[in-house]
Amino acid sequence: MPKTIESRKIKYYWPLYLFVLPSVFLVALLSYYPAINAMYHSFYRWNGEDISYFIGAVNFNRLLGRPLLWMAVFAIFAGLIGTARKENSAAGRFFQIISSIILPGLSLVVLLFNGAGIAAGKVNMGAELGLGLLIFLIMFSVFNFIVDSENERKWIYLSIPVFFLVVSVFKALGLDSLGAWLLACTLSGAALWSLPSLDGRESARSARVLHAFLGTGLVLWALGAHAGGDRVLWGGFYVTAVLVAFNVVKMVPSIVTAVVIHRLKSERWNYIYKVMFVVPMIIPGMVYLLIWKFFFNPNEGIFNRILVRTGCMDLLVLLDRALGWGGLFKEGVMPVWLGHEGLVLPALILWGFPWVGVVGVLIYLAGLQNIDQSAYEAADLDGANPLQKFLYIELPLIMNQVKINMVLMIIGTMQAYAHIMILFGIDGGPNGKLMVPGLLMFRSAFQEGRAGYACAVGLIMFFFILALTEINNKYLKVEK
Repeated sequence: MPKTIESRKIKYYWPLYLFVLPSVFLVALLSYYPAINAMYHSFYRWNGEDISYFIGAVNFNRLLGRPLLWMAVFAIFAGLIGTARKENSAAGRFFQIISSIILPGLSLVVLLFNGAGIAAGKVNMGAELGLGLLIFLIMFSVFNFIVDSENERKWIYLSIPVFFLVVSVFKALGLDSLGAWLLACTLSGAALWSLPSLDGRESARSARVLHAFLGTGLVLWALGAHAGGDRVLWGGFYVTAVLVAFNVVKMVPSIVTAVVIHRLKSERWNYIYKVMFVVPMIIPGMVYLLIWKFFFNPNEGIFNRILVRTGCMDLLVLLDRALGWGGLFKEGVMPVWLGHEGLVLPALILWGFPWVGVVGVLIYLAGLQNIDQSAYEAADLDGANPLQKFLYIELPLIMNQVKINMVLMIIGTMQAYAHIMILFGIDGGPNGKLMVPGLLMFRSAFQEGRAGYACAVGLIMFFFILALTEINNKYLKVEK
């Protein structure tokens, strides 16, 4: 156990601090000083070298459009994070109602008043409703199968596909994506807080907290799209948000692979598979990028050939016609996955399939090996099937590892830009579709000579990463 040293005894233990001081000095010099220096120069017109003029909040005005609105929403967001887990808290209810109903509703009214929120051009009602119904059927079937019927929160999971279907209906009626989501969020928030049957239920409190975070996220989306800030930056944050969402899904294959290896009865094969998953780590990252770049080559790449041989290309052509994708897939034409602005993001999502991360598998295996065998024996006595063992024993007991990987994934995805720059150049691919915030920061600092502007971008990224990390740490429960 660590020993607490009282202040009056420091004079007897001061030599111990001499061993710590070099580390403290190096961390302060190499980590904290550059960070503080970047915060300082975010208020300057600075080229990174000799030009440095104080300009106040000009950089943030250009990036945010209306900083006061952003500060107000972030203050509400901070209050929501700080009070959401306090049961029967008046402050918690206040911030949840504000975030669930009032902010999304006001945002929708302002958008409609200013002529935004309405879909541009003719809306394909059949395509919108068809896609919404398809998403509904898939998600409803998955949640209905995975979530146990005795789970009191099952209605929350089943309401998610219903929410997507409602959004599709509003989009079919003429609202754009943001307007449809804001309207659906406002109406569902009002239902969550007005239905008397939900009062006092633990599952209802959880649903209201989740809905409050959804509402805040939509308001931030509205501010990024319409507050007058840098559209390139907020387009990059949209791409990053999509990648974060899909990277959460990409964690599942690693978890499943680790569970399958853990359940192997043969110790020899267990060891062989571990070694096989370590071997790919020796492949240089640049080689990995080039392999996947060739994989998506329109004429010689394997991906298009697989789509043609399996008949999936014909299906994509039919979906393009039915859903109005604008000719992304045409009969007899090989899609250019890395050269078309409508395909580069799906290609980046498919990148690395089947998404079995080497480090992730090893981390999950380390957690699984700490599970006591008696837990499995008790499950066998209760007649638990393999899926139930995973959901009620293995997954809860490796949540610490999942939580760590989630934090690292969020930080890594928010900061990543090197692979995009290598593949698509400093302009972020076709029409700047993949100009993520990190790449914008790099281009502003080293190509355009706007280092102060880049520092402001980095500071905004810092606050978003901090907020997401705090949510992950507070609300990803680890119960054993």
